[in-house]
Amino acid sequence: MEYEYEIKNEKLKKMVEEKAEELGISVGQLIYNYINRGLLSDGLNEDVFWKLHSEEYLNEINEALGLD
Repeated sequence: MEYEYEIKNEKLKKMVEEKAEELGISVGQLIYNYINRGLLSDGLNEDVFWKLHSEEYLNEINEALGLD
């Protein structure tokens, strides 16, 4: 599957790039995994899944986007 994306929020872009590097995957793969996390939960390494979906990480995303 091919898709195009552009992260316009610089703070979020930096955070996504850092998380992808930490997990050893591409930004595209990180985004794909995150969007499809419900569908892919059985196929993801459990450690990667929990790092992507921890309450702490979701709060970081909310903060980067300026959401409460």
